[in-house]
Amino acid sequence: MSEAPAQVAQAAGESGRPTGALRWAHLLTGPEDNSGTLVRDRDGGFLAMVNFIGRIDLGEGPVLAPGGASSAAVALARYDVQGRLRWVKVLGTPPDLPGRAFGFRHAVDRHRNIILFLDADNVEFGEGVVLSGLLLVKLDPQGRHLWSRAFSPAPGFLNVNRIVTDRDDNIALAGEMAGTVDFGRGPLSTREFPVGSPIVSAFLTRFSSSGENLWTFLDVENLSQGLGAAVDSQGNLLLCGSITTDVTTEPFVLMLSPAGTVRWVRRLEGALGFARSVATHGNRVVVVGTFAATFTFAGRAHTASINRDFLQDAFVAAFTRDGEERWAWNFGFSVEDVAMDERDGVVVVGSYEAGSGDLGVLGPLPGNPATLANVYVAKFHRVTGEPLWSRGFTSSGPDRGSPGLEGASVAVTKEGRAAVLGQFSGMLTVGAETLEAEGASDLFLLGLER
Repeated sequence: MSEAPAQVAQAAGESGRPTGALRWAHLLTGPEDNSGTLVRDRDGGFLAMVNFIGRIDLGEGPVLAPGGASSAAVALARYDVQGRLRWVKVLGTPPDLPGRAFGFRHAVDRHRNIILFLDADNVEFGEGVVLSGLLLVKLDPQGRHLWSRAFSPAPGFLNVNRIVTDRDDNIALAGEMAGTVDFGRGPLSTREFPVGSPIVSAFLTRFSSSGENLWTFLDVENLSQGLGAAVDSQGNLLLCGSITTDVTTEPFVLMLSPAGTVRWVRRLEGALGFARSVATHGNRVVVVGTFAATFTFAGRAHTASINRDFLQDAFVAAFTRDGEERWAWNFGFSVEDVAMDERDGVVVVGSYEAGSGDLGVLGPLPGNPATLANVYVAKFHRVTGEPLWSRGFTSSGPDRGSPGLEGASVAVTKEGRAAVLGQFSGMLTVGAETLEAEGASDLFLLGLER
């Protein structure tokens, strides 16, 4: 764990101005590929969900998979706002059974219960509960199993990219599916291509706090992906992703009423890209994603630039709750996630090419010009879009697989303190410390001042 100099943190607190100063950093490390996501835990801290094989060090020594060194397991790890590890629960296969566990997404509801979507094969949840399948699972704040629901796409597939909960602890899953899935109110099917294979369509499905399916929105008219979701204070749900037409792929965001009725739909026409995440607070809906062409927003044109031979930019675009365009920026190479606090902050995380003329509002940032996997965290004002701060962290590169950051999520406290969980390979410079991946990839967990 590393900490920012005390005088930096003190200055931030005394001035009251947002600074984004690095407060602490963890390396979450294990021998294999590790992945994970991060959410706010409703107690002023953060809850990470980490997929690992065999063992993982979450900051205070190794945590072992129940099934042994080659077993795939899921760790839930609760950190306070100072980055101290407070609680860990591991879900995996008992030593005497074959199987695996993989977590897609998680959330924490108003009563601190934990909601998970897992791909499970003989996963033990305690007290003799062993489950298999694609599962929606609810645990109490101590990690005890409350209930679970299983889903069986037949034929086809089901992918969940986001879980959100509302003020009444209702649960919404967002993602994409192909074929037929029964979420609890009867089978739902996507359309088929002329050759007979099912079309992939975005969906958002809502459950009560006890796991009863209430309704499902399925975009049966389009080839689409559901990549992000959010819920506002009135219970309206937001879904974002991409829609593919005969000629292009466009980012979209739509609002659904608490009863599942579509209130509005907005596309970034001409953008050629994807909306990867959405957040909302007050009278703003903020969507982030990537694009490779040109779109116009609030009267201003945004055009992607070339970064290391790839034509791609990140975008941040803010609407009102009625879908009216307000402000937007494009910069860098990618953006992975967005979160909003209750003090008018919008925090995003993504990647960039160091020395590029495409950094835009991020300003000059340190980094390695030989990779697109340098990590930025940036904050904007919710209402005006004014850039408040940005921080860059240098990756050793080169890019592994697809260019850019391999995955990251951001969570913020009500007061605006941010934490970022991301996947990296090689080395990542964080303040005065260099984090080094043990296996093909590891995870970094950073805490920043507001």
